[in-house]
Amino acid sequence: MGMFSDLFGTTKSYFKLGLTGVRLKNSSGNLLVRNSADGADAEITASKVNVSGEALVLNSDSAGAAADWKVTLQRPAAGMTADVTLTLPVDDGTANQVLQTDGNGVLSWAAAGSTASSDKVDTTSLAFGTASPLAMFTTGAADVINSIQVVVDTAFNGTPTMSIGIAGTTSKYSATSDVDLTTAGVYEIHPGLVAGGAEALITTYAAGGASSGAARILVHYATPA
Repeated sequence: MGMFSDLFGTTKSYFKLGLTGVRLKNSSGNLLVRNSADGADAEITASKVNVSGEALVLNSDSAGAAADWKVTLQRPAAGMTADVTLTLPVDDGTANQVLQTDGNGVLSWAAAGSTASSDKVDTTSLAFGTASPLAMFTTGAADVINSIQVVVDTAFNGTPTMSIGIAGTTSKYSATSDVDLTTAGVYEIHPGLVAGGAEALITTYAAGGASSGAARILVHYATPA
């Protein structure tokens, strides 16, 4: 016959469940679940674990050397505006796959790394006070620069100019005559050029006394098979 008692605690550093059961052990104010002999950590089974802290630490007793390191799963320190649920995919993935999200926290495996026949766009902002040269992005070795759109959202005053290219050839993809920054609108240039290896594209900008104005530079480029 069982018995209930109003025990308040124990003066020992651990509480053992059964003759061969696990130990609930105090470790500097932290609760440890140890095996019966106190020789190793024991497993815990529960239907749901609620963690009030900011992180989960896997392999917390790691040596911090060779291949033995901790993995920490941590929520953002700021910027959250709602609860987030990450739903893992049903399969385990295969080689050359990565996890992707549908935008609502549902993860799935997708083929990774295939850049064949892919089209991309890079956006760079340009304002009247931007320092020159303005770094944009770096191409792949075989990328093709298909088109460039310069969207002048707010017309610049003064006599500003801009060109797009690389160091040493600052007008390789767009010359200063291709865009009028003093008139709001969309200007399209079609270079149709293959990048010369991994190129760091830059915008070379001269303010020409401008004290207002804002634009966006959209570079459409492709990585062929």
